[in-house]
Amino acid sequence: MQARFHGLTFVTDPGRVFTPRRTTEQLVDAALERIGAGPARVADIGTGSGVIAVTLALRAPFVEVWASDTCARALEIAAANADRLGAQVHLVRGDLLEGLPRDLDLIVANLPYLAPEHGGYDGEPPAAVFSTGDGLDHYRRLFAGAADHLADDGGVLIQYEGTVLEAERSELPWLQARLESLVAAAA
Repeated sequence: MQARFHGLTFVTDPGRVFTPRRTTEQLVDAALERIGAGPARVADIGTGSGVIAVTLALRAPFVEVWASDTCARALEIAAANADRLGAQVHLVRGDLLEGLPRDLDLIVANLPYLAPEHGGYDGEPPAAVFSTGDGLDHYRRLFAGAADHLADDGGVLIQYEGTVLEAERSELPWLQARLESLVAAAA
């Protein structure tokens, strides 16, 4: 099956890898705006079918892009998409930041953020939608390790409920608190 994302056509595997959503294009746009036209080192955490990583690699040719995921099938699809579209992306099988380089300019993530008891998203792989606890455990773990992987002036862009949130390396505790307040307000 195929899906359109940011003007490109990607191969997908519904039910086994999360299907790209149009709202995630905002995350790519924010990343492109932040990195500009110069060289940068970017990591896409939880890449799934690779739509964020591949799009960034194609739209910002001076950017070196890494993409990580714990799912071997997702990485196979991401590799196929990168090859088919001619994008250079370093794919890493690992949990969040595991196996990724240091001194990244930007970390981008659209991770699972729903609590296990939350409904919806039928047909999507549960591991791509649901996180443990209140749903933010993936993000908490990402924030806990992100500073060690970011350059001094690096930052993080995440997506939560269709909204893009951004923080500088020094603002990661603020970003976590902001995300937790959004979850509390929705409860």
